[in-house]
Amino acid sequence: MIGQFTTIALISLIAFVAPLIAERIRIPAVVFEIILGALFGVSFLNVIQQSEWLSFLSLFGLIFLMFLAGLEIDFDVIARGRSIAAVAAFFTISLLLAVVSSIFLNLDLFYAIILTNVAVGVVVSSLREIGAEKEAFGQINIATAFVTDFSTMFLLSLYFLSGFSQIIFAFLIIVAFLAAYRFGRLVIWYFPNFVARWFTNEPSEIGVRGSLAIMILFVGLSYLLGVEAILGAFLAGVLLSLTFRGGKKLYEKLYGMGYGFFIPIFFIKTGAEIDVVAGLEMLRMIVMLLIISYVIKAVPSLIFSKEFGIRNAVSMGFLQSTKLSLTIAGVAIALSAGVISEIESSALVTFTVISCLLSPTLFRLTKKSAELPSDN
Repeated sequence: MIGQFTTIALISLIAFVAPLIAERIRIPAVVFEIILGALFGVSFLNVIQQSEWLSFLSLFGLIFLMFLAGLEIDFDVIARGRSIAAVAAFFTISLLLAVVSSIFLNLDLFYAIILTNVAVGVVVSSLREIGAEKEAFGQINIATAFVTDFSTMFLLSLYFLSGFSQIIFAFLIIVAFLAAYRFGRLVIWYFPNFVARWFTNEPSEIGVRGSLAIMILFVGLSYLLGVEAILGAFLAGVLLSLTFRGGKKLYEKLYGMGYGFFIPIFFIKTGAEIDVVAGLEMLRMIVMLLIISYVIKAVPSLIFSKEFGIRNAVSMGFLQSTKLSLTIAGVAIALSAGVISEIESSALVTFTVISCLLSPTLFRLTKKSAELPSDN
């Protein structure tokens, strides 16, 4: 028992230090958490001991991560996209190219979903760094990232279903989501004062408790229906995003709870389980995945070359190739489901870390000397 709490204390310390150092060396905190996890994990110091406590906290971190991923979906941004058809075409072409590449290379179709995915948070942060998030180019990038993230999240959940009955159950949880959304709108209409309490700073924290209850209810429903918990958690986040648009105070509390404690545990534990030596042995595979990920995004990005120019379109392809949270989550689930081996898991996590570091850099370099057209 002492060893378990010592491990969690060490991980808590890593979670505290990681963003401070990451900020100084200008890399995403999540990436540095994975790196520190690998340093203290099986590949090097091997001081992070596996335990039931750590497994539970890590699983809850994964669920919380998917919940916040759903909360990040801003359907207003998607609806404001200047060419939603072009955004849909971008995703469709990207997915088809990923599927063809996976079949050609004799890889599981799980790889196609992972290669299609994009890290929305990194996309938004990269656009903010250059002040382009409010421009037409930035809005198209954000809308594309949101559509891709939502679609790949749903595809990933469906992928792990086995049998026709589970697919039916997956649609049942969507029916439950729609019913909950309708019920939520009625509650807002008839009990506005009660709903207003969710967004105040009262000691009882009704908003936080209610949000966590919704998340856990959907996760519990997922388990009952035999569906992946990540789908339930994600739909719970989407439900809150749709029902309570603009609940900034509540969202900040939930983000603070998730990214302040539970989610770092998931990423650090993931890093601790990486076999770096095995990952480097699959260096050829990592390079191949990087090349494919850039090709399947750069080709459909040419759809936007007429509006933004070829150079900016290609830079968009680089930015949309960024992988992070959902990719790591998908790899963890695929490993536990036996879809991929531990060596493949190490290679995919290494690929994700490299992608998260390299893609935003290539985006900035490609776009550096290119002038964006004005909105007028």
